[in-house]
Amino acid sequence: ILIVPVFGQWQEQCLAADQSVWASSSLTESLGGRLYEYGPDALFDSDPSTSWVEGVEGTGTGESVTVVVIRPVQGLSLINGFARSASLFEKNSRIENLSLSLLVGFTAPGLVTEMDYSMYFLKEFGAGVHVLDDHAEWQEVPFPLDSEDQFALCRAVLEDFGRDNSMFYKMMLDEAGLTAEDAESDEGVLLLMEVYGLLAIRLEIGSVYPGSRYQ
Repeated sequence: ILIVPVFGQWQEQCLAADQSVWASSSLTESLGGRLYEYGPDALFDSDPSTSWVEGVEGTGTGESVTVVVIRPVQGLSLINGFARSASLFEKNSRIENLSLSLLVGFTAPGLVTEMDYSMYFLKEFGAGVHVLDDHAEWQEVPFPLDSEDQFALCRAVLEDFGRDNSMFYKMMLDEAGLTAEDAESDEGVLLLMEVYGLLAIRLEIGSVYPGSRYQ
């Protein structure tokens, strides 16, 4: 399978130690004197009545949520739209085309900001588009890249990191007690991914089913 990076250049992302999800934007609104925030954490609170809502003008095309994972992804289950009630589901837009991508990145000893955030250098790989059904029930979204593809991309990004950031790469190897030869083995790649790596999926709004009242 031929996989081409969405962005050939490195992306930079600063993350707190316990941060595993972030969004390109989120909606905050005041209703009846109370502030409501529709952040990406709502996607994982086991409550179908809450949701992430993007926070830009228009339908939100191009907005995304990124989720850190700890192992290769086989697929995900989701509820599309604002499912608190049938009325709210119809009034708000729902995702039609969902773009999927895989992000692989690395940090290194010392790559920590003043706020104790770790800085990661990431590369993003397109993984296709899935058409979501327009209903408020659970639905399955298969991930197009299998575990072997994902591991191959981890290896490739590690090699790129070693070439483009040789000083940080040497710091990684020294702290992990690995030689350059060790780092080329499957076990070496897995160890460096576990200690310094980041594996994530990005879900991006490609197009929407329009809502009857809200975008």
